[in-house]
Amino acid sequence: MILNSLEFDSRARLEIDVIGGMGHDVEIICTVGAKPNNYNGHPIHRVRQYTWPTRKIRFLQFNLLAGLMGARIKADIYHAVDLDVLSGAYRAARKAGGKLIYEARELYTELEPLQGRNTLKAIWRGLEKQLIGKANKVITINESIAEELCKRYGIEKPAIIRNAAMLISNLKPVDLHRKFNIPENYKIILYQGVLRNGQGLLYQMEIMKYLNNTVMIFLGRGPIEDEIGKRSAEYGIKDKVILAGRVSPDELLNYTVSADAGLLLMEDAALNNRLALPQKLFQYLVAGIPQIVSPMPEISRFAKNEDTGIVIPLGRPREAAEEISRFLNDKRRYDEVKENCRISARKNNWENESEKLIQIYRELEAGND
Repeated sequence: MILNSLEFDSRARLEIDVIGGMGHDVEIICTVGAKPNNYNGHPIHRVRQYTWPTRKIRFLQFNLLAGLMGARIKADIYHAVDLDVLSGAYRAARKAGGKLIYEARELYTELEPLQGRNTLKAIWRGLEKQLIGKANKVITINESIAEELCKRYGIEKPAIIRNAAMLISNLKPVDLHRKFNIPENYKIILYQGVLRNGQGLLYQMEIMKYLNNTVMIFLGRGPIEDEIGKRSAEYGIKDKVILAGRVSPDELLNYTVSADAGLLLMEDAALNNRLALPQKLFQYLVAGIPQIVSPMPEISRFAKNEDTGIVIPLGRPREAAEEISRFLNDKRRYDEVKENCRISARKNNWENESEKLIQIYRELEAGND
């Protein structure tokens, strides 16, 4: 059960493939917004999010309808992806007598959009406190969030399944220079994902003012897309900023592999941002491109420990630009980091990480016998 259309959710797709590969019948409950009624042979049940009488009620409506639908499916295991579907999955599991997995992909109560909205935050936190202990298994994405959930709710330590990406041996690189008419001697920095606040994307516009012979490509759409375009024109860097729109998950890494570096400038705008370890870091890794990251603890720790990228400062665009330029133009150092990406990807990939998910499902199945 997941509160998106599944179309661009790479992690959910990977998990469905793993669970289906174990021989399970997988049925997916998600929202409208995409046309397919199945994914790799697994049926998709789409639930519309209503906005009457207010947009805020759409979560309650979705969970009520999805919970009823889930109960009718009579599954053995219900897998709730994030807090916003946990109540629906819990009700379905209780009614059908199934097991419940709660996958906390984020520290949901500390999402950036909830900052300053204390009443709404308290409601979400109360819901999580009420239901997290009822799950048969809790999964999250890194040690920092696991520790925070333990501290808050006194639960057993969640299983950690990182947002790793799958190794792909048959990539078909897109020639980004040719596709976007970029001079051959220009370096390419790429960002993939939702264009939203908290990702350092507007800060990157400031950095681009000081970066010569470098182009920034954004793969994705989002609420600040227009603002990025506006800033690029305002700063006189429109010819160095490309808003390429969305690319399907199946094609994404064909673009990524051709960039010189991947951008991940999480900002300390909320605790969830601070503790994040997004999948795009691992997608950059398996594509073999170094990561340019901000000094948030999880992402900077990974880049430093694996030596697969550079950590640049926030709030000092000229200095950040100098560090990026020095790195991208130091061939010896750059090649060394690229090789480290290849080595790191051998162990930090979805093929290895998914073994933990398989083990969780086997343990829950054994409990059903």
